[in-house]
Amino acid sequence: MAVDVFRIILKDLEFSDIHSVLLVNREWCRAAIPIYWKAPFSFTKKRSMTALKIYEMFLEQGSSTSAQGKAQKVLPFFDYPSFIKELNYTNLLVCKGAYERIKTVESILQMLTDREIRLETFIMENTGTSDEITYTFWTAPRYAPMFSTLINVKIHTPFPKSNVIKSLAKNCKRLSYLDINLHDTSDERARESINYLEEIISAQKRFLNLRLVFPNGPGNMLIKAFQSYLEYFQRLELVKWNFSGCDWSWLNNCSNLIEFAITTPPPQVIKIFGTGYETHRSKPSKNLKILTTHWHFDKGEEISSMPKFYFHSGKSNKEVEPPPLMKQAIYYSEGSIKFKEDMSASNFISYEYLHEIGEVKKKIAVKELGIRVIPNFFCIKI
Repeated sequence: MAVDVFRIILKDLEFSDIHSVLLVNREWCRAAIPIYWKAPFSFTKKRSMTALKIYEMFLEQGSSTSAQGKAQKVLPFFDYPSFIKELNYTNLLVCKGAYERIKTVESILQMLTDREIRLETFIMENTGTSDEITYTFWTAPRYAPMFSTLINVKIHTPFPKSNVIKSLAKNCKRLSYLDINLHDTSDERARESINYLEEIISAQKRFLNLRLVFPNGPGNMLIKAFQSYLEYFQRLELVKWNFSGCDWSWLNNCSNLIEFAITTPPPQVIKIFGTGYETHRSKPSKNLKILTTHWHFDKGEEISSMPKFYFHSGKSNKEVEPPPLMKQAIYYSEGSIKFKEDMSASNFISYEYLHEIGEVKKKIAVKELGIRVIPNFFCIKI
């Protein structure tokens, strides 16, 4: 069976079923292994410990020298570290005690960098370590290439975030999903974080799904940072900020927004979006519950089929890379297609069906304003 067929079969399986696929036969195993090892530290602690032991085998092999006459260990058949696309940094940290943690994390990050790994997803939960130095270790410049391709980022640790946001702003140009708790007890660091957040937004070339948490954070400063990038936002969730006295008229200019959520919505927001909202109650920790009010704006079937509460669906980190904001545009009529470069995101609409690039004789079915699904092209009505 062709590998492409395997991928079609495997992509809709639950992760728990992938392990069974490994046992079918050699051919199925070869197809499933990269999927199984895509996120080695993102599930149970037992699996994270197993993954760490296998990674350490590769580290030992790399550090052994024939000059010392050491017998090298036989490595597994697959180069498991080369498959990683998602790194749950918290789960990696808790696999080792405090005294071994720094050395182990440094060695693994260097091994992945040497293998020219390019991550898509990075997660730091709340939290696996009380050591702030280890928490920010991944931001070292020598690891930057590995994090330059990040699409999904979730960071909810209790440490100051200014250096973390600075690193993301400097290295990441392809972000689509950013869920981060910016809470900081220092007003100066909070201002730095929001300034770097603005740099992150301005550097992206695709639509953004942002969930920003900051208990009593400076809402006016955040909204000011948003002003030049309103068309970038696809989903926006603002949790526990202090928006006292803020003007919300800017929401009218978020032309690509398909979901907006906020804790304790101000009357002006309800006036703009109406009363057709839904609420979602999340429980990020044992003693903390968060109630958010959500508005959804359908722009086609693709949006209707999405999870209702995007940041709370458990599927966000599994998404493929989303489309860029600007690429080559397709101007269409029923009989032909013409091309033009660099149309702004606010001008494009998506299509349902396109037989070929070039002369097109069949009518192209086009939806309302939405997201295009053909790589590298926008479809624009003339």
